[in-house]
Amino acid sequence: MAAEQEIRNMSEDNIFDALMEQYGKAAGESISAMLKTKVEIKAPEKSETLVKDVEYSILEPALFVKSCLTSNAAGNIVMIFRQRDIQAFLNKLMGSDDLPDPDFEFDEVAMSAAGELLNQMVHSAAKSVAEYLENTMDSSDCQLFLSDSGQRLWEIMGEDAACKTTVIRYGMTIGDLMETEFLECISETATDSLMQEITVKKQKEEERAVREEEERNSIQIMDSMPDENGTGLLAAGRIDGTAYRETAQLQPVSIPQGNLGLLMDVPLHVSVEIGKTRRKLKEILSLNNGMVVELDKQADAPVDIIVNGQLIARGEVVVIDDNFGVRISEIVNTKSIIENGDL
Repeated sequence: MAAEQEIRNMSEDNIFDALMEQYGKAAGESISAMLKTKVEIKAPEKSETLVKDVEYSILEPALFVKSCLTSNAAGNIVMIFRQRDIQAFLNKLMGSDDLPDPDFEFDEVAMSAAGELLNQMVHSAAKSVAEYLENTMDSSDCQLFLSDSGQRLWEIMGEDAACKTTVIRYGMTIGDLMETEFLECISETATDSLMQEITVKKQKEEERAVREEEERNSIQIMDSMPDENGTGLLAAGRIDGTAYRETAQLQPVSIPQGNLGLLMDVPLHVSVEIGKTRRKLKEILSLNNGMVVELDKQADAPVDIIVNGQLIARGEVVVIDDNFGVRISEIVNTKSIIENGDL
């Protein structure tokens, strides 16, 4: 509740700043978990400039990490790291506390390992932002570019050199090894998209506040209405001053039996999910007849029975004549289908 009130009292720009701080915090926690070393990403500093004027010479030789916002948001984001800092990540990943080697070369293996590490970081940070905004925003997998390749920042971002960009500067501490920094360049499209989501979030919180106020006023009005004995309606049914309110809060929403009978004939989409997995785009494009895709579920694990997008039961796959079927072994929840209005 306190967080919701805080958001309602904040400007969109201040919420954006809080969002970037949340992004950095989640990124640091993700990297720390993977490297088993405390990586602290400090409070960000925000500025706005043209893409061609972004100053990152202090980070050279640099590694550009490009990702794209997806789902509820859109636009490109490019993070700029020192190559030596990414090498320090890779050393930690291998269990080594060695300082970065100035002669280290980012070959295909090193770039692939760095890509996997940074992918996890970016997805975790995007998920944290999505939870803050209460939406499904996500990020694409990362593309990595070395500054030695000669590509300019605006070419990597896919923007015109004269376009505006929001630049976030993060301080970063890698265990006891080093203190450093990196930049996050958010395209104008991505910034506008995030600001739109922030506006939606703020409107939701304001509407929620109005509903809560109306509910409080409704209870006060009922409490002030006299009954036959001249006492308030709530007072007449009050036990230690709380019984009526508790009863009102705990009463489930009831559906008239006539309406429920009509709803019982509504067809629902039932599907069975045996498992899921994530694959890179290049792996998807290389799929061919006879190839096996491994799922993230053991062979003897029960399958999920999904109704209109909701998990309601689990069971085991059986064969009935020439068709597949599923024998239910566990009911998860069927009432939520009606309660959530998914009919």
